[in-house]
Amino acid sequence: MNMRARGSIAAVYGALACFHNVLITAHIRPDGDATGSCVALALLLKAHGWNPTVALSPIGMGPPKFLLDYAPWIAPTNVRVKDYDCVVVLDCTGLDRVPDGPLRDAVSKLPVINIDHHVTHASFGVAHWVVPDASSTGELIYRFARKLKWEFTRQIAEALWVALVTDTGRFAYPCTRPSTLKAAAVLLAHGVDSSKINDRLYLYASEGAVLLKRKAYDSLDTWFKGMVAVICLTARDFKRAGVAKSEIEEVIDIPRSIPTAKVSIFFYETKDKPGITRLSIRTRGDTPGFSAASIAEHFGGGGHLLAAGCELKMPPKTAMAHVKDYLGSLFADTTP
Repeated sequence: MNMRARGSIAAVYGALACFHNVLITAHIRPDGDATGSCVALALLLKAHGWNPTVALSPIGMGPPKFLLDYAPWIAPTNVRVKDYDCVVVLDCTGLDRVPDGPLRDAVSKLPVINIDHHVTHASFGVAHWVVPDASSTGELIYRFARKLKWEFTRQIAEALWVALVTDTGRFAYPCTRPSTLKAAAVLLAHGVDSSKINDRLYLYASEGAVLLKRKAYDSLDTWFKGMVAVICLTARDFKRAGVAKSEIEEVIDIPRSIPTAKVSIFFYETKDKPGITRLSIRTRGDTPGFSAASIAEHFGGGGHLLAAGCELKMPPKTAMAHVKDYLGSLFADTTP
């Protein structure tokens, strides 16, 4: 996999300088990094003469959606192509990951500028800057602003903080670099209340979310002598609990807590797409021969080396059997 940086800050800034009305978006089901990066970039551009608008759906976004109060935003379904000069796509591996509908139409008709940090990225747009070994897209927006000597407000710092802490697992994942912690220190100096944000992101939960996590614990299973650990939640589970997947993002830590697990997978089927199973995949850094990204790519997905995902057009039980059969080729010397 290509871990080299592609494109540059200069290329992105040069392209942005040609436009004024900028639409900023990210991948479907935006997480903390996608949301924080979009909001921070919008605030930075607004402070320097551009007219930016964030296009993200708050539905299923979870705790990071409080950041949308900081910047002008609209739902992807309300995008009108004629209102914008270009689209900046953040934290997105390919244009097929942009929400379908009016926003996808805008992406197909307007110049696209892209900033991303995924290793399975397909370079696209009139200008791009892709750094696969960066901790997060939020860290890239931070570097972008620092390179241009742009100042941070508290709201910009909070948006970038959310991006950093969510994609680094609160600075615990291997993607955390010295540069990440240096960026975090600068953001803290601009008034970020890390304790309050931590509570909003990770502590507070509805009763339904807590009960759903218990259901996930009950589903825990291991394969191949504990080398693979899995959990599963169905559309029925989510419907009964009355919560979205975004409210239990850290549930992947359940299978990851098994010390023998080289691969951890969360199989889930959401209320809006019953019969389609999504996989959240994690691998450990000391696993030779394959990665979360390579497993996801095998099934048409992608992501990072140690954290990736994909989607299978089959119900969870069938998907689990299908994936187990494939993983058997990776753990051929073990017994299920």
